[in-house]
Amino acid sequence: MYSLAWESTRKTSDMEEKDDGMISGPEDLHYQINDESGESSSTISTEDLKECLKKQLEFCFSRENLSKDLYLTSQMDGNQFIPISTVANLEEIKKLTTDQNLILEVLRSSPLVQVDEKGEKVRPSHKRCIVILREIPETTPVEEVKALFKNGNCPKVISCEFAQNSTWYVTFQSDTDAQQAFQYLREESRS
Repeated sequence: MYSLAWESTRKTSDMEEKDDGMISGPEDLHYQINDESGESSSTISTEDLKECLKKQLEFCFSRENLSKDLYLTSQMDGNQFIPISTVANLEEIKKLTTDQNLILEVLRSSPLVQVDEKGEKVRPSHKRCIVILREIPETTPVEEVKALFKNGNCPKVISCEFAQNSTWYVTFQSDTDAQQAFQYLREESRS
């Protein structure tokens, strides 16, 4: 098992040192990778680190993970936001970096999450492309459930499956299609 250490090294070519000891100019940061014993084994570029971090963060906020991750969901506020400091303290993230600014940068670049205006909290930004139908028995044929949406005014159903407790999930191509189908059902039930 490997983990990334706190330290970073800089290539100092094309940099200039100012009178106050500060270095300015283009930087190519590299992060030190250490094995479990703390021995240095290799370095990883900032871009590679960002890519690894992005994959891990997007997994953390995926529907599949959030449906099972009781800790992460317990940390959500009423608007599904989680403090970025909480995300930074997840073991999988700490193995990659403890740099909260880097974590924030990666979160802001991901289309799968939404960062609040202050840059303090993050939440998943799942597209809602599923219409949930309740009180339809499991014994109802799938074709009959799909038939509810067969109309020129309603988008095409992508999939339809029974969930549990007389609940069906009907999936559409996009969140716009799902909203249109929901509206269609509401209007149809009134007539």
